[in-house]
Amino acid sequence: MNIIPLHKEQKKAAAAVVARAFFDYPSLKAYFPDENKRKGKLTRYMEHVLQSAMQYGEVLTTEDLSGVMFLLPPGRTRLSDWDFVKSGFIVAPLIVGLGHYGFVNTCEIFLADAQERLLQGRPHYYLWGLAVDPEKQRSGAGSALLKSLFEQADREHMPIYLETHQFANVAYYEQRGFQLIHTGSMPGDDLPFWCMLREPGELKSER
Repeated sequence: MNIIPLHKEQKKAAAAVVARAFFDYPSLKAYFPDENKRKGKLTRYMEHVLQSAMQYGEVLTTEDLSGVMFLLPPGRTRLSDWDFVKSGFIVAPLIVGLGHYGFVNTCEIFLADAQERLLQGRPHYYLWGLAVDPEKQRSGAGSALLKSLFEQADREHMPIYLETHQFANVAYYEQRGFQLIHTGSMPGDDLPFWCMLREPGELKSER
């Protein structure tokens, strides 16, 4: 399965894939609690997330766009408010809703602070998100995307960090060489999250 950089003209389609994959994701359900409006808002939100990742990091996809992975590189794993403004994410309050944006912003700052605290300045890749179209689950797209990241990180002797709000994902990533390094709860709603780290050289063969 070939892994390629996402082209800008594919951004809207890729955002739709991510939105479908994350429709029931716990933190995004909290960000977009109205189920009837979530699909449209989440797609627009993810389009800006992907734009930020393309501008400051990397977005990779399968040739058929069944899987999308977005990441930030060592030295750029925390984007500033100005970085988001420059990437067009200034519209985020309008997408989320002005009355709800404070909660979302507090959660995002909390997660970024946790990452900095746990890594203590150690250079690393931040696996911002990995999504596979629900209709293409178990196609190998997720594993292929991760393998490309692992090979790149191993060449550079860099660890990879991620957080997840889905407990089932912990076992998925543990099987691929990540270790659980922290468990916590989000501010305001006690939504749990799990932080994981993959050290360089931990690539495992797929069974």
